[in-house]
Amino acid sequence: MTDKPISETFSWDDAPVKTGPIAQEDMCKASQAFDQWFACLTVGKQLSNYYRYGEKRGCGKHWSKLKLCMGIKLRSGESRTEIMREYREKEEAERNSLPNVLDVWTRRT
Repeated sequence: MTDKPISETFSWDDAPVKTGPIAQEDMCKASQAFDQWFACLTVGKQLSNYYRYGEKRGCGKHWSKLKLCMGIKLRSGESRTEIMREYREKEEAERNSLPNVLDVWTRRT
């Protein structure tokens, strides 16, 4: 080992720095996606879904998000932003295509 103080051997100016801040909506946390996928697979969630809807719940959506989050870590900032924007648009389009409360109930006047 050297007798140099740490301040002389390491400089924060030499440390790699990511360029530009990453917006919160452009982040995809793999640990959170894994937790959602694993929670979907649990016996309690599957039994609850079977009781309510009469079928096993598919967890493919959560698996796809986990794969996206794992793959997006290797991308550049612009590419990451574009991929997350496309993912959010696709997810919102799917959500809007599903039936909702307004399709079932009529508004009172």
